[in-house]
Amino acid sequence: MLNNPKPNIKLKLTSLWTALMFLYVYADFFDEKTPASIESFGNLQTPIGPLTPELLLIFSVILIIPSCMIFLSVFLSPRINKWLNIVIALLWSIMSFALLIDTIGSDWYKFYALYQIVEIFILFMIVWQALTWPKVESNTR
Repeated sequence: MLNNPKPNIKLKLTSLWTALMFLYVYADFFDEKTPASIESFGNLQTPIGPLTPELLLIFSVILIIPSCMIFLSVFLSPRINKWLNIVIALLWSIMSFALLIDTIGSDWYKFYALYQIVEIFILFMIVWQALTWPKVESNTR
């Protein structure tokens, strides 16, 4: 029988954030192939208006934070790590839920809704893993 060691919490969180980032990349990749995106690309339009340097900076921060959570989940101390994972995952799940609502009723964005559902699931898994962070057993004899 093969040994199946239990992964530690930091590895679990890092894996979840990594999976989330892959979903972000692929959802955006497929989004660029839709007729609406192809048309708006030439006009420098985004889903929330014309592309500006400030909007590009906001979009960058939105993707930089979960990217950084991949390595922060390994290197931060447990207490900070736990609460940062919970807060960031909850905030990003609100954004994902808003995007999911925005895609309802669009034939071209059924794929995007699927990505949002999986992203929300992963974000809640991050919250769950962080909330159930194992505690050190102390010997108080």
